[in-house]
Amino acid sequence: MINKFCAFLLLSLIINAFFSSFVQGQNEMLQIKNFGSDPGNLEMYMHVPNNLNDSVKRPLIVALHGCTQDAASMAKQSGWNKLADNYGFFMLYPQQKFINNPNTCFNWFRKKDISKGKGEVKSIKQMIDYATKKYPIDSSKIFVYGLSSGAAMGVALLADYPELFNAGAILAGGPFMAATNPVSGLMSMVAIKNKSSRELAAPVLKQNMGFKNKYPRIIIIHGKNDPVVEIKNSYQLIQQWTYLHHTDTVADVAMPSFQKQADITKTFYKDADGDVVVIFYEVANLGHALMVNPGEGLSKGGETGLFAVDKDFFSTLWIAIDFGIIQ
Repeated sequence: MINKFCAFLLLSLIINAFFSSFVQGQNEMLQIKNFGSDPGNLEMYMHVPNNLNDSVKRPLIVALHGCTQDAASMAKQSGWNKLADNYGFFMLYPQQKFINNPNTCFNWFRKKDISKGKGEVKSIKQMIDYATKKYPIDSSKIFVYGLSSGAAMGVALLADYPELFNAGAILAGGPFMAATNPVSGLMSMVAIKNKSSRELAAPVLKQNMGFKNKYPRIIIIHGKNDPVVEIKNSYQLIQQWTYLHHTDTVADVAMPSFQKQADITKTFYKDADGDVVVIFYEVANLGHALMVNPGEGLSKGGETGLFAVDKDFFSTLWIAIDFGIIQ
């Protein structure tokens, strides 16, 4: 079984590599080199929205791919570039290298890559710094989005640099520092240990001793039938982030059958000021994948793929709405 799974991952990598140049051209992906010292040894790609001729400062989305994916496949399947062109914001796509991880996963389970000022998180921070200097980006509207290993790395960015981000969207991810080595990483994916909210928040608070402002808002999406990362990871992420916002884990608003989708329940958690700080999309009949709704029109987008399924729900659009960059 393990050998078959490895062969499947290798085949996926070969297919991704074969179509990479085509997809990059289709999505107008610009590779940027020499963006910093790059201690995590990553690659940087940008998508600049079409017909952007003014100097108005605009939002930036940092999109992190999952295992066996790359920047181009993430852009194609998520549909972010379509929204960026329609609504005028910048896209930044960090990309893992095969030499760092044979399955091209971001190394969310290695402490040296997820700790503030080190490894892969520092490389991505350098990419953001480079982009904000080169392009007219609104520094108050920087967001991170990630799927699977990219989701876990997205949480690490939010935890390490809370002053940098407005909000984050975490698809099939889990809490910060759920693992610090490959073995504990595998264990946390399928059988995460129960912890209190205070225990979960402790590693975040430890890295931000002098931080007095609000932590970024977080949008969480997870399939109830996820066979790769059990949904308890997202439950613990809710615990972690509500604690950081000094609120409880009792939902303030729950919307079953959101947008007339029987499988989707959207839940809101508010802080003492009445601001929504955590949003959770719990999705029945969804495995380890993001939800797309291929087709033409503003409410449709994304493409099906290895980790993208047609649920008649363009999740990327709703994340952009939750971010506040689309009204």
